[in-house]
Amino acid sequence: MQTPRKPTRRIRADGWTLPRQRLFIKMLSLTGSVEQAAAHAQMSASAAYRLRLHPDGSAFRHAWEAALAACPTSLREIAFERVINGVARNVVQNGVVVGRESVFNDQLLMFMLRRYDGKSQRSVHQVMLDSFDRLTEADDPDSEPVALEPDPADSDNANPGVDLV
Repeated sequence: MQTPRKPTRRIRADGWTLPRQRLFIKMLSLTGSVEQAAAHAQMSASAAYRLRLHPDGSAFRHAWEAALAACPTSLREIAFERVINGVARNVVQNGVVVGRESVFNDQLLMFMLRRYDGKSQRSVHQVMLDSFDRLTEADDPDSEPVALEPDPADSDNANPGVDLV
């Protein structure tokens, strides 16, 4: 019994090349924004999400997670800011804004205390470095874009060694 061959992936000039993936991850780690990172890589955010969810996109997925964890403008920092300072809300009387007050969220406080109690801290920088290593260890033909759909014309010449990063 023969095992089915993995279809050959069609090379696309506008696909997720390794340099584009690296640029996306770098920008994601700086901005925390998928939209901004995708724009810098000259790709769409929806294409980035598709690559992240693709079964062969594990290195990209891990690098994505590490980039968000290391982002200086991360959601974690925003959450800490809200726990400490609350969220400013308008005080309205008779349809007129008469001032502002800080509103605190005790559920967010309890979550942050449970999550960041010191025992659960991991080396975010080490996770990010490991993910970048996975990306840089992959084959890097600068001109070889990665496509997500197989080329039916090449189904007879399957190359199981071609993987997404």
